[in-house]
Amino acid sequence: MHTLKTYYRPDDYPEFIPWREFSQQFDIIGSAGSLDVGGIPTARPGFAPRIPFGKPGNQCDPTTKRQLRRGYEFQVKFNGTGYCVLNRFRIHAKILIEKATSTC
Repeated sequence: MHTLKTYYRPDDYPEFIPWREFSQQFDIIGSAGSLDVGGIPTARPGFAPRIPFGKPGNQCDPTTKRQLRRGYEFQVKFNGTGYCVLNRFRIHAKILIEKATSTC
């Protein structure tokens, strides 16, 4: 089974925050260990194009009372099991004018 977990971290926050988890979406096509008439394996890599991450949750930092999905710089971390190739990903941002106190 293949799994992929995504995390994000705003503005050098001390820890990565869980974003989304994918499971059973990147499995192989066919049966592992199955052979065709010529003895060639029938299993091949799975294919899952354009999988949306969705928006991160509305979590707040308990110390600063700041919404964690707002920030100036973000880092993204991918963690998973099995073999997976991630060619590219795209993150959209929206410029917001915040109040003097951007608390939750």
